[in-house]
Formats: sequence, structure tokens, C-alpha cells
Amino acid sequence: MCDILKTGVILMIYALIAGGSLAFVSIKTTPQIIENRIKSETESRAQVLPGMDGGYEQKTGENGFPYWIGYLDTERKEIGGFIYIAQGKGYSSTIKSMVGVSKDGAICGVHILSQQETPGLGSRIEEILYGENDPWFTRQFKGKTMHDILKVVKDGGDIDSITGATVSSRAVINSINSGLKQLSEIVGEEL
Repeated sequence: MCDILKTGVILMIYALIAGGSLAFVSIKTTPQIIENRIKSETESRAQVLPGMDGGYEQKTGENGFPYWIGYLDTERKEIGGFIYIAQGKGYSSTIKSMVGVSKDGAICGVHILSQQETPGLGSRIEEILYGENDPWFTRQFKGKTMHDILKVVKDGGDIDSITGATVSSRAVINSINSGLKQLSEIVGEEL
């Protein structure tokens, strides 16, 4: 009986030390993780909608849809475009991307913010080919509007899907289409 209690107390002490260590690491790293995420999103805004000297102003639509307005001038009088976050269920994760749209409704850029798709397949949505500077998959969206047919070639569209990862490709496309529709409902007169 005494050995059982002794073993139980030792296990409890180990569990408390391990739990306390995990809590300490979490408390110390959470601010840095948040700071890195904010920095990444700030850099992504400049990447998907460049040339906004007046910066970006975050807004929320009536339906809770978050978006940003990009301003061309520092006085923030001339709108240069809009940015929104698109999210779609891929094969093994939710794929989150940032989309920049000019004020005439053309996509200026798409940047994948997060994904946990299958390595070597779905994760290729971020693949940069040798000698290129940006991912080939997301580059296909530049210049497209909500009036274009944003579908993979298999479905009658003109976006090349990733071989072996059509589910991931469709997830990105469908989320961009959905976001364009929501954005046009909010700022319709602007697009």
C-alpha cells in the first residue's frame, strides 16, 4: 500500500512539473507568436495590394465579413482597392489566404496565410518553381474578376489545379469566389 502511494505521489510531482513547464513555455511564447502573425499579415497586405501609400483600414461588413480598404494617398481619400481573408476546407486542413482586389474588381494578388495540407501534394499551393519569385498556383488569379469563371480546368474553368491535389485547389478557388461575392455585396458600388 505504501509503495502505491509513493508511486502515485512521484507521478503527481512529475505531472505538475511537466504541466508547469508547458504553461511557462506557452506564456512566454504566445506574445511572440501573435506578433509574428500580425507581422506576417501586414507583409501579406502589402504583397497582395501593393502601392497603398495611405495604408490599410480594417472594416467589418454587416454579415461579420472582415476586409480592409487600401488607400492610394496618405490623406486616405482615394481608395486603391480592397483585401479580404478567404478560408476554405481543403483535403486535410482549412486553407486561409489573403486576396487583394483593385477598385475595378480585378484580383491583384493572392497569398496563402496558412495551410496544413498533405506535404508534396496539397501543400504545393505555395510552391515556387525554380527561377520564379512567386507561387505559380496563386499567380493564376491575378487579373481575374468575379465575372470570370474561377474553376479548375477539370470543372470547365481556366485555373490549372495541382496534380493529385484537386481538393486543395478547389478549396482555394471556392473560398476566393465566396469572398469576392461577399466583398461585392458590401462595397458593390466600388467594384
